[in-house]
Amino acid sequence: MDNILSIITVTKNDLNGFIATIKSTRILREKFNINQIVVDSSKTGISDEVRKLSSSEKNIKYYWQEPKGISPAFNFGIVVSNTEWLWFLNGGDCVNMDLDCELFTKFLASSSADAIIFETKDMKSGRILEKKPPMWGLWPPLLSWIPHPSTVVKKKLFENYGNFNADYDIAMDYEVWLRFFSKNVNVDLASFAIASFNREGISYQMNRKTRTEVAKIIRKYFWTIIKKEFFSLRIVLKSLIINLPFVNYKKDMNKDLSK
Repeated sequence: MDNILSIITVTKNDLNGFIATIKSTRILREKFNINQIVVDSSKTGISDEVRKLSSSEKNIKYYWQEPKGISPAFNFGIVVSNTEWLWFLNGGDCVNMDLDCELFTKFLASSSADAIIFETKDMKSGRILEKKPPMWGLWPPLLSWIPHPSTVVKKKLFENYGNFNADYDIAMDYEVWLRFFSKNVNVDLASFAIASFNREGISYQMNRKTRTEVAKIIRKYFWTIIKKEFFSLRIVLKSLIINLPFVNYKKDMNKDLSK
């Protein structure tokens, strides 16, 4: 199978987390020709170990970058990638150990979507995190339900609509999903877990800052959300009008008169 996916892994001073991540991606890299891009901002010593481990593994490309934040590291990974699909799996996050890798790669190869939202398991409990809301609650994603470690997107979305915004330290993924999915992109929802996530990671430790950034993003895209909701309301009204009994009766009567 052609190389269709790049796993972009950002790591900084977390050797154990990085080891867990590359161990979990090994089957995808070795048996399914998936490449992994490592963007490392670790201090000297740890970076030497990360580089050494990367060079000993198949289909890993290692890059070191001055510490600038997660968004610039993600954006660097996007630039150097050359595959159709991108998966942002940070150091410490892992491929779900129960993932059917053959099914996963075939799913990507056959999907005509621009993005696919899978599910994420909690590392300790094994429970699904951030379960999908009911159909009516999927958009707008105000409750930030879209799982960052388990959303796979086509590179062309970044080329068309821009990269991660460096103004956000933690919620940059929420901003990019809101920006992308405000456009007319096709999104698949898949109800199986592809990643396991550590609840004790930095995004959970910095929950207050995350909420602050999310609120800022919602304010930024307030009118975009309102416009989308207004468009949805127009569809509802149109559907009601089309399906009103007297409208159908009038249509049938006009058909009879035109015979």
